[in-house]
Amino acid sequence: MDRQKSCEDPALVMECALDMGETMLRCGAEILRVEDTITRICTAYGGGIVDVFTILSLIILSWKTDAGENHTLTRRINPHPTDLNKLEDLNALSRYICEQKPPCSEIQQKIRAVMAPEKRRIYKSKMVGYVLLASAFTLFFGGNLRDSLAAGVVAVLMYLWDYCFASHGRNRVVYSLVISIVAGILCSLSVLAGIGQNIDMVMIGSIMLMIPGINLMNALRDMMCGDIITGILRLAEALMMAVAIAAGFGIAMMLFGGLLR
Repeated sequence: MDRQKSCEDPALVMECALDMGETMLRCGAEILRVEDTITRICTAYGGGIVDVFTILSLIILSWKTDAGENHTLTRRINPHPTDLNKLEDLNALSRYICEQKPPCSEIQQKIRAVMAPEKRRIYKSKMVGYVLLASAFTLFFGGNLRDSLAAGVVAVLMYLWDYCFASHGRNRVVYSLVISIVAGILCSLSVLAGIGQNIDMVMIGSIMLMIPGINLMNALRDMMCGDIITGILRLAEALMMAVAIAAGFGIAMMLFGGLLR
């Protein structure tokens, strides 16, 4: 009986809708997708008037049901690394919810299953992607084969650093600064060790691994869709990350500048 009634309680439906919106936003979804998903879920379970306001760190949901009841819930959103694979699973789950209208307990169970921490392991394909990206951009910007090789070695070490430390910090700007310093030091050491030849070319290939491209694209997409506030916030975060990356490599160059002249 409780299982059947769970979907008739607007508060529980709103909790499930906010769970979906929070997880999608944390995985990198744009604001329009998050608000549309929350609205569709609430409408599927009761109709009425649904108003959603979303920014990067907050979701406010107000729902006036067909029965005339007014409900409002808010949810604070914490930073989380972008995960497009989980976002795809959440999109499929949202369509299932709107079509099948399962009990709220089942919705929460499925959301927890999607967002459950995966067993940590090293993905060889992702490591190869790091190497190919860094090496290719080094060659593209004028580096030689030795520089490309050095950038590939640095890319492997950066992947391992990400694997060990990326999930431990919430502040992505500070993390970008730290990993940029580490990457800059690794680039300098690769030239000192004789693997690479031109430190600037090796650094260019390594920098391309950290450019916040998804943040920039989401910022532009949000602004084009009319979500100006969120777009500006995303853009500000992306610019701060870019400044942190430049500062990190600059610090590394100042540390090793005298040795590489």
